[in-house]
Amino acid sequence: MNLKSKIVSGVFWQGFERVGSQGMSLAVSIMLARLLAPKEFGVIALLTVFISLCNVMVDSGLGGALIQKKDADQLDFCSVFYVNIVMGAVGYGVLFLTAPLISAFYKSPGLTLYMRVLALTLFVNAFSVIQRTILNKNMWFYLSFRISWGALIVSGTVGIVMAYCGFKVWALVAQSLTSAFVGCVMLWALVKWRPCWIFDWRRAWKLFQFGWKLLVSGFLDTLYNDIYSVVIGKISSLTDLAYYNRGKAIPALGMGVVNSSVGSVLFPAFSSIQDDRTKMRELAKRGLQNIMFAVIPALTLLFILAKPLVQVVLTEKWLPSVVYLQLCCVTFFFWPFHTMNLQIITACGRSDLFLLLEIIKKVQAALVIFITYRYGVVVMVAAGAAMGLLGVFENAWCNRKLIGYAPWTQLWDILPLLLVAAVVGCGMHWGVRFVASPWCKLIVGGGGFVILYLIGAFILKQFPQDILNLLKFRRIA
Repeated sequence: MNLKSKIVSGVFWQGFERVGSQGMSLAVSIMLARLLAPKEFGVIALLTVFISLCNVMVDSGLGGALIQKKDADQLDFCSVFYVNIVMGAVGYGVLFLTAPLISAFYKSPGLTLYMRVLALTLFVNAFSVIQRTILNKNMWFYLSFRISWGALIVSGTVGIVMAYCGFKVWALVAQSLTSAFVGCVMLWALVKWRPCWIFDWRRAWKLFQFGWKLLVSGFLDTLYNDIYSVVIGKISSLTDLAYYNRGKAIPALGMGVVNSSVGSVLFPAFSSIQDDRTKMRELAKRGLQNIMFAVIPALTLLFILAKPLVQVVLTEKWLPSVVYLQLCCVTFFFWPFHTMNLQIITACGRSDLFLLLEIIKKVQAALVIFITYRYGVVVMVAAGAAMGLLGVFENAWCNRKLIGYAPWTQLWDILPLLLVAAVVGCGMHWGVRFVASPWCKLIVGGGGFVILYLIGAFILKQFPQDILNLLKFRRIA
C-alpha cells in the first residue's frame, strides 16, 4: 500500500475509532448531565484536568520520538517501555498525594476519592504506550479501530448500566477505568510485541533529548486546553464550570475526532517524506483543504443551531451553556491549522521550534486570561477564541521557511469554503427564526444548510478530489 492509500485509509479508520469512542463518552456524559445537577457535574469536570496533565507525563514524549526515529529497534522500544511504567507509577503517586490538596483548593471534599480511583487509568495506560506507538508508526489504524470499539462496547455498557442504576458520578469513573483496562488487554492481544529484559539508558536518553520538548509542549498544550476549567472552577462557581464544559464538549467531540485522527495519520506520513519538502507542502495543502471542507460547515452549523441543540440534547436547564458552545466553535475552527503545522514542524525534527512556539502561545494565553478574567467568564472565553487566529500565524510562519507554506496561503486555500459557509449560515440563521419547535429547527436548518453548502462548494469547484475518493475506502482498507 502506497503512502497516499495509507493516509486515506488511516483517516478513515481513525475517524471511525474517534467517532465511536468520543461519541459514547459524550453519550454517557449527556446521560449523567440529565441525572446530575450542573453543580455536581462541575465537580467531575475538574477530574479530567489533572488526569490529562499526568497522562502527558506517562508518554514522556518518547512515543513521538520512536515514531520520528526511522531505525528504532527492540532495545529502543524496551527502554521506553520501562520508562513509561515508572512514569505511570509516578503520575499516580502525584495525584494520590495531592488529591486532598486539590479538593481543599476547590472546597469539594468528595473530589479526593474520585481522583484517587480514576487516576488508576494512568498506570493502566502506561502498559500500552508502546503497542499504541507501534500501531501509529506502522499506520495500522484498522487495528486501532477494533481495539477502540472493543473497549467502547464494554466500557460504554458498564457506564450506561451504572448510570441507570443510580450510581451517578461513579458511572463515568467506572466507564473510564473499564475503557483503559479493556483497551490495554486488546492492545497486548493484537500487537505482537513483547518487552524483553533489556534496557539502555543511553538509548532512552537519546530519545528523550528529542522527546522532552514534545513532553513539555504536550504538557503546556494540555494545560492550556484545560486552563479555563481550572480558572472558572476557582473564580466562579462549579455551576458555571459545568455550563462551560457542556458547551465545549459538543464541538470538542467532532474536533477531537478530526484533530486526533488527522494528527495520528499526518505525523507518520510527514515523517516518512521529511527529506522531500515539496511533497510535504503538497500533502499539507491537500490535507488542509480536505479537513476544512468538513470542519467549516460542521462548526458553522453548530454555531447557528446551538440553542435548539442544547434544548433537545441537554434539556432547558443547560441553556446557559449555549454562549460557550458558540464561542468554542470559533476556538475549534483554528485547531486543524495548529495540528497540521505542528505535525510538519515535528516531522522535520524541529522539536525545539515546536516547544518554543508552544511556550510563546501559552504565555500569550496566560496574559489574556489574567487581563480578562475580572470581566467575567464569557469575556475571558471570547478573548481566548480570538487568540486562535494569532496562533495560526505563529505556527504557519515557521512552515513558511521549512516547506514554503505561508499562513496567508493556508487561509487563502480555504477562503472560498469559508465564504460559502458564511453566506449559507446567515441565511439559515435568519430562516430558522420562524420555526417554533427545536426539533424542527434542527431538521430544517441542518438539512437545508448541508444541501446548500454542498451545492455552493460544487458550483465554486471547491469539492476536494480526495473526498470523492472516500468511495474507495473499503477497497483500500
